[in-house]
Parts: sequence; structure tokens; C-alpha cells
Amino acid sequence: MRALFFAFFILSFGVQSAEYQDDIDKFFDLYSSGKVNEAVDTIYSSNSYVSAIPDQIKNIKTQLSALEGLVGSIQHINRVDTFSVGELLVQVTYIVTYARQPVRFEFQFFKVKDGWRTYSFSFDDEIDEEIKAAARKALLIQPE
Repeated sequence: MRALFFAFFILSFGVQSAEYQDDIDKFFDLYSSGKVNEAVDTIYSSNSYVSAIPDQIKNIKTQLSALEGLVGSIQHINRVDTFSVGELLVQVTYIVTYARQPVRFEFQFFKVKDGWRTYSFSFDDEIDEEIKAAARKALLIQPE
């Protein structure tokens, strides 16, 4: 009985998490095909409160549209981490490599009664120092 409950819990979380993963997949499908505005609209489609911040959404669309001109074409899209805060908040981090450099994309979702809602979306290219620090930390804790 205990194993059955555990299996149900794992499966139900997987089904719910697939909901926000579907949103991320749609975002990258649209974005990688050049449909930046649609991609941003899609990632925020689960949150009706976004209409209260149209200038911020327009700014995200403008910056994301300009990205390819600055860093070149997309080479690879890779999910590198999913971090959960309990069962109610999750952050999913991707690294997207372009011809010139990598860019980090972060998606945050929170759980509501009927599924998951987008809380935050961001992207930045300031990951080099974090990578160095993580690599150095990993080097220090390696067993001899």
C-alpha cells in the first residue's frame, strides 16, 4: 500500500510538472523559429495578471528580439537544473548556446488550484563567474 501511494505521488507530480515543461517547450519551439513575441506571450499565457505590466513584457520582447543580433544563431538548448521549493514553487534553468556565447534562461512557476502559473521569466549572459566559482568549489571537495 505504501509503495502504491509513493508511485501515485511520483506519477501525479510528473503529470503536473509536465504542464509547466510543456509551456517551456512551446516557448523554445517558437523562439528558435524566430517567433519571439509569440514565445513570450506563450510563456506568460498561464498568468492573466501579466496584462498589468505591458511595458515590462514589451521590454522583454525587445531585448529577446535583439539577442540573436548580438550573440548569433542558436546552437543548442539544454535544461541544466530544476529546483523545487517544496511542492509549490519551481525554477527551471536552461543554458542556450549561441554562435558567440551561452545565455542562461530561467523560468519560475508556482502552483495554483488548477495547475501551474508562470511567476517569472528571465535571461542573462552573466554566468561566467558563477561557472568558475562552481568549478573551483567542486575541485575543492573532490576526494583524493
